[in-house]
Amino acid sequence: MSIHEDIKKRFVRLSKGQRKVAQFVMDNPTTVIANGAAEVGRLANVSESTVIRFCYAMELSGYVELQEEIRNDIMSQSVGTNLQPTYIAKKLTNSNFGKIMHRDSQHIQETIQLINEQQIQKSSKWMHEADNIYILGTCHHASVANWLSNTLKTLRTNIKQLRLDSEELVNQMNSMGEHTTLIVLSFDKQMKDIKTIIEIAKIKKVKIIAITGSAFSPIREYASALFALGTKNHSSLDIAPVLFSFLHALIEEMISQDKGQYEKYQQSYEQVENNVLFLDAVREKQVF
Repeated sequence: MSIHEDIKKRFVRLSKGQRKVAQFVMDNPTTVIANGAAEVGRLANVSESTVIRFCYAMELSGYVELQEEIRNDIMSQSVGTNLQPTYIAKKLTNSNFGKIMHRDSQHIQETIQLINEQQIQKSSKWMHEADNIYILGTCHHASVANWLSNTLKTLRTNIKQLRLDSEELVNQMNSMGEHTTLIVLSFDKQMKDIKTIIEIAKIKKVKIIAITGSAFSPIREYASALFALGTKNHSSLDIAPVLFSFLHALIEEMISQDKGQYEKYQQSYEQVENNVLFLDAVREKQVF
């Protein structure tokens, strides 16, 4: 049973204030996903505690689970609706290869509905205005963090990837401050390896952009902005194409803050890189 159907079933048993919350949730699901309990209470003209009591009345563990249930509902409803591409070669459509790519496309389009535009704008502005941007990827996503770090280096200065085994880690942590942005890719249930880093970053008033696979991620309490790209029904393989598409879009939002500045830096970067490659080629041809 969907959360929408469950609310309708229990509606008559809710208190007057909880009914206001219930109606707001059914009418504004994406707003609930994007905002905390206090803001939803304000918009529904009830107290934050009434929102929490509504969650308990729905036999949920709390507000985060309500958000997760709504996310699952929206994604399940959007599968197969308005997601057909204008053209896909018949031969590939009928193959397993084509079906997988089409499914990836669906997951990306489903995720678009769940991303809060204000959070994106705020995060891209933090990235643009930051003196330093640090990238941290947990376990299997360290390679994605490396890709993001290398991509951002072609666009601006002071990009650093945090590595747990690096001798520079302590110095990097010491250099963080309120004008630092930390992007964390955390898709693992356990985050004990990075918890200390994130706690220190929060104390230093660092802007923490957390990209996770679930709204239940333990990193939630530390994040300045949280983007949950998956649900409990999605595997790591399902999330991978969504993650890269999301990161690409986030980078483009950063560039839109001052497109001329980033284009100029990118041209300068490519020129230096070409000169370095040329010198390396010359050295290789020298005979000693």
